[in-house]
Parts: sequence; structure tokens; C-alpha cells
Amino acid sequence: MNTSMRNLTRYTREKTSFEGWRVCISRKGVMFTKYFADAMYNGEQGSLEAALAVRDEILDRIKADPTNAKAIMMKYQAQFAKKKPRRSR
Repeated sequence: MNTSMRNLTRYTREKTSFEGWRVCISRKGVMFTKYFADAMYNGEQGSLEAALAVRDEILDRIKADPTNAKAIMMKYQAQFAKKKPRRSR
């Protein structure tokens, strides 16, 4: 696992209402952002490990196939996209 903090940002309650880690990677005009809340991953260490795992997976795939970086980024965007709830009428 790459322990560099590149592409990671820590959010705490002093700064925002969210507490956890954010992964943000941009390649070929496509941006991937995913938040890892401490509450969902058993604390700060768990959310950091989850964020590092996803970041490293994406960067490893891009490194293995740099000519396909845009498609790789779009795949991860779609995979982690949250579906918006429909409004009842």
C-alpha cells in the first residue's frame, strides 16, 4: 500500500459537518471524488485505510494502462456514484 497522502484530504468537525477522509483524483478531464466517513469505517484509521485502498486501486489501474486513464476514471465514477432518491408526487 502506498502510504503517501497524495489525493487525500482529512475533514474534521472543526472545519465541516463531515468527519473522515476524501479521495480526489483527476485525470484526462475526469474527476473522481469519494468520501469515507469515520462513522462508517469504525473511526479515523478505518476510514483512512478504506480511502487509501480505493485511491491505490485507481492509481494502480491507471499506471498499468495510462492510455486508458479516462475510461478507468469514468468507470470508477459510475461505480461509486450515489443514486439520488426520487421525489414522491
